[in-house]
Amino acid sequence: MTSFKDFLEFLKLPPNILAAISIVTGTITLIPDHYAKRIYMYNFRNDYGFIISILFLVSTTILIILLFTYIFKYINNVITNRKIQKRKYKYLINADKNKVSLIKEFIKDSTHTLTLPMNDGLIIELQHFGIITMAGSTQLVDIEFDNSVYVKYFLQPWVITFINKYDELKDKYMK
Repeated sequence: MTSFKDFLEFLKLPPNILAAISIVTGTITLIPDHYAKRIYMYNFRNDYGFIISILFLVSTTILIILLFTYIFKYINNVITNRKIQKRKYKYLINADKNKVSLIKEFIKDSTHTLTLPMNDGLIIELQHFGIITMAGSTQLVDIEFDNSVYVKYFLQPWVITFINKYDELKDKYMK
């Protein structure tokens, strides 16, 4: 049972240590005999070659699996980010007049911050899609005569970047 626990601990080693183990065991296993005799590894390799070879194969296999995992995660992140960028663009280009006029008001303000009613459906939708965000978790709240709660919201920086990046969005939001 102890050997199985030791094997599991071996699998948890960091990739740089696994790479070192793979290189050393691979070198010991694969060097020609005359080089092994020169560095006094010939007898050691003959006595423990089977164990060294298994260690080499296991560590190399784990490194290859880790490499494929990193590549898959990177590709998945790139694809996900592209989908998110397309959805953001699609949301901004298909926004109705009310959303466009509100975003224009945010852009006109020097701090891109406006005091707006908290319970308005348009505000809640823009907040849900990450277009605007409350200007802080704690802030003074204005309660008007109509019992509406007013708080400060700011326009997310990515919205301004998107609008400046695409000509279609510039035409829609900067006029």
